Amino acid sequence: MSKAVNSALVETLSKDLEGHESCIVVSCEGMTVAETVALRAKLRAQNYRMRVVKNTLASLTLERHKFSGLGARLAGPNALVFGGEGAIGIAKLLVEEARTNKKLKIRAGFCDGEVLDLAGVETLSKVPGRKELFGMVLGGLFGPAIDMARNLDGLFTEVHGLIEALENKKAAEGGG
Repeated sequence: MSKAVNSALVETLSKDLEGHESCIVVSCEGMTVAETVALRAKLRAQNYRMRVVKNTLASLTLERHKFSGLGARLAGPNALVFGGEGAIGIAKLLVEEARTNKKLKIRAGFCDGEVLDLAGVETLSKVPGRKELFGMVLGGLFGPAIDMARNLDGLFTEVHGLIEALENKKAAEGGG
């Protein structure tokens, strides 16, 4: 390709990566068109993007966006996956997909200024995502209040039972 076309591709990929702080490199070698389309649809449904780019152009773009070191992990046909809520969500989706589709290979990732290997991406996929963390925080905040409401409900039920027993006793003694 000409320098102008390569430059335009780098600019396009740069604009796509703008605002994203993480990226995962995968290999789709050997995947059928239907499998690739299905993977892209899953990614798109969660606001992620997958771009297949020549390694030299990807390396230039990755270095430009401070994903330093990730370009060195590019070998063979690769695709960059980015977007959405970041690396944790991407890692969860790709690790799950790689379990079902053995042709999909996770090569490397970049998160929080570090280049991750396959083991690092798998570890990242086990970290709770944003929604899970919100659930945990809300559970921590509202858990004590819910426990207190249950305890008060139990206490009121017990007091009600005691008052009823006292009434029944007084009624049985005839002193009502």
